[in-house]
Amino acid sequence: MKYIAPDYRIEAFTCPHCHTLAQMDTEHWGFNADYEHYGIPTSKCVIACRCRSCGRITIWMGQEYVYPTINPVEPNPDMPEAVRKLYDEAGSIYIQSPRAACALLRLAVDHLCSHLGATQSKIDDKIAALVKKGLSVEVQRALDIVRVVGNKAVHPGTIALDVDDVATANTLFNLINMIVDRMISEPKKIKELYASLPVSTQAAIDKRNQQQ
Repeated sequence: MKYIAPDYRIEAFTCPHCHTLAQMDTEHWGFNADYEHYGIPTSKCVIACRCRSCGRITIWMGQEYVYPTINPVEPNPDMPEAVRKLYDEAGSIYIQSPRAACALLRLAVDHLCSHLGATQSKIDDKIAALVKKGLSVEVQRALDIVRVVGNKAVHPGTIALDVDDVATANTLFNLINMIVDRMISEPKKIKELYASLPVSTQAAIDKRNQQQ
């Protein structure tokens, strides 16, 4: 099913509660409603979208998304389990603490490099090892972006802290998904397509490759 990110300005999106692409009813709650259950100050104007499928609500405080906590980008289904756990944990806190989310995403990259076959202890060395194995320049740069921004979150005393915003966390979520797609999903699809060829065609290709 197509995923559409929650947005109070559109009529339908994927509900973060029931995960159904559904029509939404928008409600403007004003300044005087009781928001304590959702941890929202009563002085803030609140917009809520009620799902027509499950009846539960998604909430924005002004233009800022606040409830429920969700990953800003749906994780690639081919994402390794260890990486997915860190990704989801970062998704559960990125609104409340983007800096902590960036640190978790850097750790997710570390695990992803290990999954791809890098055995070095330092993430810099892992990336370098993957480059020697044929890692594309684009994916290498994506890995370095996550590593550097993540380091800013982990070591604020040595590198200027400039990751305390949701937009940066969103960028990192997208980058990790891109890396998984390029390094895991695409090879998997190619392997499946190759396996679907007639056996005689595969044999001819293998013979050609052996002669080169």
